[in-house]
Amino acid sequence: MRTSLAPAKRAPRLSSVLWHRGCSCRDPMTIDRRSIDLDGRRVSYLTAGGSAAAPVILLIHGSGVSAGYWIHQLRGLADRFRVTAIDLPGHGKSDPIPRASVEEYAETVAGLLEALHTGPVLVVGHSLGGAVAMALAARRPGTVTGLVLVASCAKLPRVDATRERWLACLPGPLRRVLFLWTAQKLLFSAAAPSHAVSLGMQELRSCRAETVVEDVHAAQAMDLTRQARALEVPTLILCGSRDRLTPPALSEHLSGLIPRSGLHIIEGAGHMVLLEAPERVNQEILGFAASLGGEPPSFSVVWERRGRSLVRRLLDWTRARVPFLTS
Repeated sequence: MRTSLAPAKRAPRLSSVLWHRGCSCRDPMTIDRRSIDLDGRRVSYLTAGGSAAAPVILLIHGSGVSAGYWIHQLRGLADRFRVTAIDLPGHGKSDPIPRASVEEYAETVAGLLEALHTGPVLVVGHSLGGAVAMALAARRPGTVTGLVLVASCAKLPRVDATRERWLACLPGPLRRVLFLWTAQKLLFSAAAPSHAVSLGMQELRSCRAETVVEDVHAAQAMDLTRQARALEVPTLILCGSRDRLTPPALSEHLSGLIPRSGLHIIEGAGHMVLLEAPERVNQEILGFAASLGGEPPSFSVVWERRGRSLVRRLLDWTRARVPFLTS
């Protein structure tokens, strides 16, 4: 695998852009855009946090968006980590690849980590990015110290394709309008802040139509059930209680598959939980990272699902923290 590093470029002050949209985050922070050449293709990424001694955290975005929608994590985690957010192939500033799939995306991520000489990293993936993170950990276990899977699943339920066939018959502009309208309803809770919806929909509108289609096909084709069962890294699973795209039931199923996992539900948030409740997501990530370093984690935010027994919750907690009980 041939790689080369491109000179760093200063990305726009994304925080300033968000502030004008109503974000309450005033403090500006420099976020650099950089890229590598990977087998003749440009792979772009955003980075924040300057200390070379700090641990690295890698952020992998979901379908139809780019590294830019991790703005709150790039800013909020940079005091503790060197934060890197990749543009997957065909997204943001990265070149596309001939055959997009979860596995091919994972290989691109692995190539970036090798080129940057990061060593093992904590990986956070959202939606399809969570599937990519699981594939990375399964294929390259030595590169991952822990996983945070946000609004993710191992396999999507089968759905009736009648709507897709019906949409395909519509004129392109009308099809796009209906797609974006439906996407907003599915991605965000009714109570989502307007600036969160604005940023998320701007990301989706900026994505190439071909990339969105490829992402949908990749998500429909994926089945990481076997890989999830074999994962050995500590894993935190996060999901919004009002997620309509990957509802809490899918996160519960995923938690049942991954041996050393714990599930936290963020009340009131939708699929775009990292935009709707960024402070909470950051707290969860920092707490999980502390637990990997031996610090006692906080479990005050675990969702008490009705009907879920105390014994089951204690077993899940123990499995996630005491690996020899699951071997």
